[in-house]
Amino acid sequence: MSQQQYQLIATGMTGDADDLVRRVRGENPSARELDKIAAAHASHSGVWHRLWLNEQAGVLLFLERAASGNGATGGLKLHQIPLHSTSCTRVLTRLTAAVLARLASPADSYQGRPEARPDVDRDIGALVQLFRVQLARMRTDYSHPNKLWEAVHAQIERAGDEQRATLLTAFLGWYLENIYPDDVDAYNQAERDLGYDGEEGPACGYIDPRFETKAIRDWRRYRHKVRYKAPQPKLESVPSERHRRRRGNKHWYYEFRALGRHLTEHQMLKLRAKLPGADVSSDSLVLDQWTDWNEHPIFGTEDELIPQYFDAGLRFSQEGSRTLWLRLPATLAHQIAPYEDRLAVTTTIVGDDLLLKLHRLEEDGELSYLYHDPRPWLEELLPLRDDLAGGDVRAPAIAWRASNVTRAYTEAPEWPPMPDGLDEDERSPQLQALVRLLEETP
Repeated sequence: MSQQQYQLIATGMTGDADDLVRRVRGENPSARELDKIAAAHASHSGVWHRLWLNEQAGVLLFLERAASGNGATGGLKLHQIPLHSTSCTRVLTRLTAAVLARLASPADSYQGRPEARPDVDRDIGALVQLFRVQLARMRTDYSHPNKLWEAVHAQIERAGDEQRATLLTAFLGWYLENIYPDDVDAYNQAERDLGYDGEEGPACGYIDPRFETKAIRDWRRYRHKVRYKAPQPKLESVPSERHRRRRGNKHWYYEFRALGRHLTEHQMLKLRAKLPGADVSSDSLVLDQWTDWNEHPIFGTEDELIPQYFDAGLRFSQEGSRTLWLRLPATLAHQIAPYEDRLAVTTTIVGDDLLLKLHRLEEDGELSYLYHDPRPWLEELLPLRDDLAGGDVRAPAIAWRASNVTRAYTEAPEWPPMPDGLDEDERSPQLQALVRLLEETP
């Protein structure tokens, strides 16, 4: 490959990695790091490269870490690669081949491995970052959205196999989902951008006047299909139907945590007296029971327990509804207020504290969640409390979106200002866990 295509702009030994990274960030302040691609490649190869997309400059910055013969890492090379070059295609192909293979055959890669859920999140994030690079490359060729979508649609029609067609369709759906919110005004704008006037047909040759809506659903279905192969943790066994009739036919799970402190002996005694079936320790309470509705142990009193004793809590019921509580400083009320929602996001001021409640209402899950094991969930979600205390409001924004996204461009409430960092390649593990809690269904 030519020097023009694959420009080497710096070299260094392993210890100079920080210097090279600082150089990249200093000279390319608007560049986006493609960390999920690097992580997905490292999971396969054991070698961790670093990659940045500078769309404004039209280049890919590639910090290549050479591997020595014994598997250890050697020196470093920093390359600047034009997006429109065969070198860019080769680098991306090399770094994403393994993750695309996993995503193309999820049954072989993820199924039956609940511990693979972070791997799925990482791999879908890597796919999104690959989409970002592809979009940056295509934007240089097609300045108008109509032409861009026409080119993508033509690629889908030319796809040589089902895997490639699925990924191309997912790319179009991802792009449209990120460009247009789910409301009527956005749908009308999408129609105008596509050149569809309702009489002569869309300018790009699409038959379905709601092609953009179908494409968005295709992206969501694709994500769901892959994530479904790494299911939520499951209980090894549940009471038989006969035992459930005798003990109660609903599975309730509550877990509350005190963070950075311990309950007093007096507090633990009061909790054990109030909830004799609970497992109470110096920093937690767990109530895992099968009961009937009329014997529900603490329904309606959870909002009182947390301000008195705890800092975080989780509720799960077998039909699918679930709730996360977090106790926060009351000073955060104005930042969370835009995302308050009667069903999904509520707050209560208790003294100097703010009790945030993120809820998913699902009353018709029936036996779909019979074997779901909620015990690992709260531990994954606890870092959200520190995130929120630091001003990161993505958690309530995700909860609002989960409750209000209409999925078909029908009437929806006015959207609050959504924070940056909500896409699959930008979310932290705790935010991914929140998405699973509030959005995913069996």
